[in-house]
Amino acid sequence: MKVFFVYTNINGFHADSFGDGIAQIMAVTKKAGHEIRQMQIFKKDEYSAASEAIIDFKPDVIGFTSVSSQFSFVVELSDIFKKISPNTINVCGGVHTTLYPQCIMETKNLDAIFIGDSEYAFLDFLEKIKNKVSWKDCDNIAYNDNGKLKKNKIRKLLNDVELEQLPHPDRTIYPFSKVLQTVGMAPFHFTRGCPFTCTYCSNIGIAKIYGQTRYNIRQASPEYAIQELEETIEQNPTIGPVYNISLTDDIFGLNKKWRREFLSLYRERIKVPFICLLRCDVVTEDTMQDLAKGYCHTIQFGVESGSDYIRNVVMDRTMPRETIINAFQLAKKYGVNTNAINIIGVPGETKEMLLETVKLNREISPTTTGVNIFYPYKGTPLGDKCFKEGLVNLDKYQDFSNERRESVLNYSEEWLETLKYYRANWSKEIFPFSYRRTFFRTVDGLKQIIKDIPIAGPMIKDRYQKTKRDIKMSLYYKDKRKKRFL
Repeated sequence: MKVFFVYTNINGFHADSFGDGIAQIMAVTKKAGHEIRQMQIFKKDEYSAASEAIIDFKPDVIGFTSVSSQFSFVVELSDIFKKISPNTINVCGGVHTTLYPQCIMETKNLDAIFIGDSEYAFLDFLEKIKNKVSWKDCDNIAYNDNGKLKKNKIRKLLNDVELEQLPHPDRTIYPFSKVLQTVGMAPFHFTRGCPFTCTYCSNIGIAKIYGQTRYNIRQASPEYAIQELEETIEQNPTIGPVYNISLTDDIFGLNKKWRREFLSLYRERIKVPFICLLRCDVVTEDTMQDLAKGYCHTIQFGVESGSDYIRNVVMDRTMPRETIINAFQLAKKYGVNTNAINIIGVPGETKEMLLETVKLNREISPTTTGVNIFYPYKGTPLGDKCFKEGLVNLDKYQDFSNERRESVLNYSEEWLETLKYYRANWSKEIFPFSYRRTFFRTVDGLKQIIKDIPIAGPMIKDRYQKTKRDIKMSLYYKDKRKKRFL
């Protein structure tokens, strides 16, 4: 069977051009003996190149992945591909289809969507197509059955042992060397799930799909993770000297035994500075000591809101203000950098509550800080509440990809502009008297102005990024030559 995988990131919030989920499905599909290709699409003007690739490859199946803000592009592409190749079966998986299976009713040319852990369900699906039998009884799929949503049985979540048996995500056909250049670091994801119940997060929505109240963490062994790192570094030797590692697990090392074993192996065999994500309320002196010894360069903490009401009632974070302050103090004590992540524009937030978030960020004084504007994801408690209560501007939502940079809620123009102002000027508001940060804000501002210059802007920006990268690469290879002659 020929399978063509498509990853879209058009006007995406993150520059992360690596999708762990689709890369894992690709690896499983390739291991099963199917012929695969993959394409990343970052702009609509790349649709024609994608069409040519479909004509050239002649796939039996086209597999998309999607988050909520990318689904409209998946719909557009499935329409285009169906016209080119009417007999090719178009399917889509990912967070959006898992949380909101009803999305299959919003498109004519997606034949089915996949829900939840679908590595083995997808292989069964391909086998049925190969044998020319109906795929409509496959597990983990939903489809439009003559105008009605048909959802099939969902298999149990893969456990730790089953995750260990999967091949590592594909980083060869999926062009990981380009990912490094795009993101500026090497992303890895070793866990599935998060046991906390934040109302705006996909994890609690996924737990509900499986009839659970919490989406507990599952993960393969530390040795499996280290081998994935070693395999990728061998294929991409600039990881380390040029690119640091980003561990994108929702909460890194929540299992103390796993964390200690992983960090021990990491110190011995990897030795590359890394970034990770943590909650403030899981950090202890013990945790911070482990991380400080284990090459942890930066911790990204979800502060989310300085308002106790927004943070603990609306978001269900159940996290005292003192806990947040303590986590940042511990990081400073052990010399680990911090990045504070915040959310504004949540339903019920006032200007005074937003300013409480500014005040808390000033108090904890992180190394860096950033803010996102709330986006209502269907299938999450807070997202569903927004749609149910008519808080969402549906016309804006239908064709919206400016995720987390603007709001799609029915707010006044004054409040919408206030949210956009604070997002654009967040660092300035948190660090108003920092000369060093002022300098970097100025540079960032100039880069933003340059980026908006038609034609020349993207060329200048691209040249700037390449120059930075070339300098690091030059130093790396110069050092290698020097060592060779010592």
